Amino acid sequence: MNKNFIIAGAVVLVLGLAIAIGVTLSSEPVAAGLPEGEINVDGESLPQYAGENDDNIALGLSAPTFSAPDQNSEIFNLEKNGNSKALLFLAHWCPHCQREVPVVQSFIDSNGVPPGIDVIAVATSIDRGRDNYPPQEWLLREGWSETQIYDLDREIGEAYGLNAFPYWVFLDKDLNVIARRTGNLPEDMVGALLVQLANQ
Repeated sequence: MNKNFIIAGAVVLVLGLAIAIGVTLSSEPVAAGLPEGEINVDGESLPQYAGENDDNIALGLSAPTFSAPDQNSEIFNLEKNGNSKALLFLAHWCPHCQREVPVVQSFIDSNGVPPGIDVIAVATSIDRGRDNYPPQEWLLREGWSETQIYDLDREIGEAYGLNAFPYWVFLDKDLNVIARRTGNLPEDMVGALLVQLANQ
C-alpha cells in the first residue's frame, strides 16, 4: 500500500511538472509583461507573401490600415500622413530577426532615415516561452530608435500576408504596396530600398 501511495504521488508530480512546462512553453500570445491596448485592422487583407513572384501578386494593392499599442501602451495609428512606410515584421525568438534589427539600426545610426519615410517595427507572433521575451526589452537592448508596435494577437501580420521572418512591407504615401521581402537584408540593400521608397 505504501508503494502504491509513492507511485501515485510520483504520477501526480510528473503530471504537475508537465502542465507547468506546457504553460511556460505555450505558443499562444500572452498579455503578461507586454504593452496593452486594442488592435484594429481595417481594409482588405493582402494575399500571403509569394516569394520571388510576390511583385506580380501584391504590387499596387492597397494595404490595410491598423491601430495598435506601442512600447508605452500608447495607440499608434497607421494612416496617410504624407510619408511612405517601411514595415518590418519581427518575431523576438527568430534568429534571423535577431540579426536583422542591429543591421537596420546600424544603417539608421550611420545615415538616418531618409526624409519622407516612417520605419515601423511590428513585433508579432509573441511567445513568452521563447528567446528575448518580452520583445520590447529586446528592442530596447538593440537600441531600436524608430516606431515599434505590438501585434498581440497576430492580426496585423495575418492581414499583411506574413508567412516568414523577418518580413518587410514597403508602402507608398497612399499606403499602396511597393514591395514585400522576407529574410535578412544586408545593410546596403536596406539603405537602397529606403532611398527608393523615399523617391516614390
